[in-house]
Amino acid sequence: MAIKFFSTKARLLGFSAIVLGLMLPTTISQLSGNALELGDGRTFFDKPPRLIRSVATFKSPNTPSEYLFTILLPEDAGEPLQAVSIVQKPNLEWIRFEWSKSRAFLGEGLSGGSSIPLAKVESEPTNPSEITIFFEEAVAPGNKVTVSIRARSNPSFGGVYHFGVTAFSIGENSPGLYLGSGRLHFTSRSER
Repeated sequence: MAIKFFSTKARLLGFSAIVLGLMLPTTISQLSGNALELGDGRTFFDKPPRLIRSVATFKSPNTPSEYLFTILLPEDAGEPLQAVSIVQKPNLEWIRFEWSKSRAFLGEGLSGGSSIPLAKVESEPTNPSEITIFFEEAVAPGNKVTVSIRARSNPSFGGVYHFGVTAFSIGENSPGLYLGSGRLHFTSRSER
């Protein structure tokens, strides 16, 4: 008797999951295109930006390199992009940055597009491998933005280095949205 009861419940649960699965995409696509209000006056992206590319320039072991991170801000993001934070994840070696030489531009690629003036660049005092770049004017939805930070030199130890990227919408105390890790692969100095 208990097995029959369980079997009936399982079938009902499976049917409910199928119906929910069919309805969910329709419901999500019908959401408004407005930015999300967090209740305390702060806003958040309606459609999240995406980290679409990360690349490092390399000329020789002793020359500074640029680490470039490209973000796509969808047309229906709901809010403009005000700032980007980049944080190196723990690894064998901490990379030292010349954060005052950071830059940003529209588009992607090493040559870049129109320059985006920066309001300020901050490094976290307790974590010098964390850099936040604030744009003078927020970047409107529908754009690709590339943020470049200058490393004093590439790491001595080879391997994959991860850099967490967080996007901030316009407004005071934006909570930020973690976009994922940009991966950069380096060879050791002995392999070069």
